[in-house]
Amino acid sequence: MLKISNLHNWLSPLPNEILAEIESLMSVRTLVDGEALYHLGDKANELYQVVEGVIKCNMHSHDGKEVVIATFLSGDTFGELGLLDGLPRAANTLAVGNTTIRTLNKKNFNRLSLKYPEINAQLLVMFSHRMRMAFTINTDSLTLTLNKRLARYIHRIAVSRSVNENNDNDVLIDISHEELGRILGASRQSISKELKQMEKDGLLEIKYGKVIIKGSHIFSSQYDYLIGHNQITPDYSEE
Repeated sequence: MLKISNLHNWLSPLPNEILAEIESLMSVRTLVDGEALYHLGDKANELYQVVEGVIKCNMHSHDGKEVVIATFLSGDTFGELGLLDGLPRAANTLAVGNTTIRTLNKKNFNRLSLKYPEINAQLLVMFSHRMRMAFTINTDSLTLTLNKRLARYIHRIAVSRSVNENNDNDVLIDISHEELGRILGASRQSISKELKQMEKDGLLEIKYGKVIIKGSHIFSSQYDYLIGHNQITPDYSEE
């Protein structure tokens, strides 16, 4: 599995002088836990970068069940697509815990992207990475059992937050069984059953609503045939 630096961040790779000009035009906003940034169908007027905290991107099924599409952490950017294609927001976004973000309005984004071709080049790279991940997740949902989809998701987080793929240190994931179910489209009960089996197999430890992964290398050895080296994940090892 390949870790990609700045997978969700097109700003950091830009030359310092361009980055400084962009940041000078960005506004800072603070959201409280559960506060919505925008809703499905809203007009796209800004793009965003997480400074501190977590932003969750979600939708709801016809029967009201929440489906978590993506989670953005410190440094990640999002909301660019609506500025490029002019279409309404395709999902909801809300803060998980108190969260600080920076915003760039559409007018300034359009002006800067015309002024600096490097911006569009970095956006293209970021969107390509996101497309690869979306293709993988969609393929997983169509071809893998819940056990294997859960294993792949947990392994992806472990690699993302470990210093290297062979890291034998424990990795703590502060996420509930219910939240995992929302991400994988499964019930809390089904997630709990699969996690308990993984705990029996020595892959992880369940403790007070948290999942402790017993080293990312364990999942690599257990699911090597499944993981593959063509998978990518954001590099959050410095978070």
